[in-house]
Amino acid sequence: MTVYDAFSLPQGEILTAVFMLLLIIAIALFFAALRDGHSRGIRTGLFVWFMCLFTVFYLIRLQDVFWLQWIDSSFRPPYDAAEAFGALPVWTLILYEAVNAVGLFLAYLKLRRWRSSHLGFGSIKETMDLLPVGIAYAKADGTVVFCNLVMSGLARTLTGKTLKDLPAFFEAAGITGDGAMLVDLPDGSAVWQFVCDLSVVDGETCFRLTASDVTAQAAVTRELKEKNRTLRDMKRRLELYNRQAEQIISAQELLTARMAVHSEVGNILLECRHYLNDPEALDGAVLLQALKNTNTFLLKEYEEDDAARDPLAQAQRTAQALGVEVEFSGVIPAEDPARSILAAAVNECASNTVKHAGGDCLWVDFRYEDNTAVIRVANNGKPPEGKVREGGGLRSLRTLAERAGGTMHTESAPGFVLTIKLPKE
Repeated sequence: MTVYDAFSLPQGEILTAVFMLLLIIAIALFFAALRDGHSRGIRTGLFVWFMCLFTVFYLIRLQDVFWLQWIDSSFRPPYDAAEAFGALPVWTLILYEAVNAVGLFLAYLKLRRWRSSHLGFGSIKETMDLLPVGIAYAKADGTVVFCNLVMSGLARTLTGKTLKDLPAFFEAAGITGDGAMLVDLPDGSAVWQFVCDLSVVDGETCFRLTASDVTAQAAVTRELKEKNRTLRDMKRRLELYNRQAEQIISAQELLTARMAVHSEVGNILLECRHYLNDPEALDGAVLLQALKNTNTFLLKEYEEDDAARDPLAQAQRTAQALGVEVEFSGVIPAEDPARSILAAAVNECASNTVKHAGGDCLWVDFRYEDNTAVIRVANNGKPPEGKVREGGGLRSLRTLAERAGGTMHTESAPGFVLTIKLPKE
């Protein structure tokens, strides 16, 4: 069977389709060699190979023209080469296709092997796509000229669009573009750090945007911040405990001194009794001088005790020990229960100012409005977040005010204000 006979049958279309596929593969390999920068000999050989396949394919298509000769015998184009090709045995064409198929497959393997060991036109892009970080370059006007797969995926996740314009991407993703900025993905699965800086490529200044996955580092940073906050609270509490411990130690030493003085007074009293029973046994002048010294110390101690028993003075000393300055305004009450409640308010608010608000100043105002005594306490610390929750101290202060027939109210905006109202009588 000749080639012409084969193409006059339906099986000829199969041969035509195979040749068309071989043509496509040949032209694809030729353009791949151009793209990867192969030598001129390889490019020329692939081009000649393609032209040979195209010539045979052209001769195959000319068999249709000869088929027309049977329809219109007056149509006799001078196609000697096509007639000679059509007279060939069909097995030669099949063998030719098989040889070309094997040859093209081997050429494909060679080009692929060469590409894996040499840098080509697309090697840089392929390498950048394999990086775990996002990289993009943009011109001075913001037009993106390069974007790897990671950065493209981040752009679609954050904005739902491809990365084409850098300022529009910054605006949609909420990135300032100044220094490094952390951005949480919408689903909260990861945290990425975006850094935008200037770079010079081929003498042209452009923007370079990089993105790194810092999910683990962000989690550690948040944990450290939480631990630092806890440590700061513990530090404030320890400072309070230390100051209270100093007061306790001072009180213990004062108690020890008082006990020693009281023992000395007891001894002097025993000596006085012994002197009264037997004046000749003791020196009266020495005994009198010891009695005078003891009385002088006790009188001074009683004066200090009177000041120490004042709750408001004690509250001021406690606030100063905590590092809080107390400023009074209005008329300070001299009698209980208003003075005791005012002292309790100063104690509680001074402690809360250091512990919760981070302040160092307390403003206390006491006034009489109609038949009501009004106490207002504020500080210079940061305002509370939300409504003030009354712990043990504020709850005890409220109970103290209500037992005196008054009321207590707290405000959190624009700053903390404690208001206590007591009946004047």
